[in-house]
Amino acid sequence: MKIEGKISPRRFLESFSATGKTPTIGFSTPQISDALHKISGYNGAIHSLRPLNKRKIFGPVITAKTKDYDWGTSVKAIDHASESEVIFIMVEGDDNAVWGELTSKTAKKKNIAGTIIYGACRDLDAISRLDFPVFSKRVVPNAGKPLALGEINIELECEGVKVKPGDYVFGDDSGVVVVPQELLDIVMEEALRIKEKESEIDRRIEDGIPLSRILGLK
Repeated sequence: MKIEGKISPRRFLESFSATGKTPTIGFSTPQISDALHKISGYNGAIHSLRPLNKRKIFGPVITAKTKDYDWGTSVKAIDHASESEVIFIMVEGDDNAVWGELTSKTAKKKNIAGTIIYGACRDLDAISRLDFPVFSKRVVPNAGKPLALGEINIELECEGVKVKPGDYVFGDDSGVVVVPQELLDIVMEEALRIKEKESEIDRRIEDGIPLSRILGLK
């Protein structure tokens, strides 16, 4: 599939499809990570994070930092977040959940795009019923208290990946990738080229050509 012309950031994001609908173009985090790596030399992947309910997630991030005994900072982040933003919470410790049913319900009511917790979450069944996109490191049944002692909209660093307010985050079954907002346009253009190349490789495989020959391996 050849895609002509320059694609806008909005169409790029819509094509990633956090809604679960069939995207017009369709991107995966591997394609986005490959594009970012080619342009910048780093892949933007945060390896510990996994989806809790098979939902894709994308959007500009609002950040928060807290400790695992304080889930009130998550509530404060919801208040600060705007529609279509992704809440990214970095947590010190993961013995207690800082996100669950009540926060997911509140965030969904506000049309927030989803939440990524570099820490623990709970109420997995309820979150799945709500169909609200959540990624986290682990799931536990217990939580701390709503203290709201953490920080909002600060620069974070997770597994060597910087996450700044306004950066774009993408998540699917393969994991989570963070794209600096200043690189979004050139990353999306490279992702289009990668997708086009992969489509051609797929076609040649269907024609019976060995992958080793397609890749030029000896």
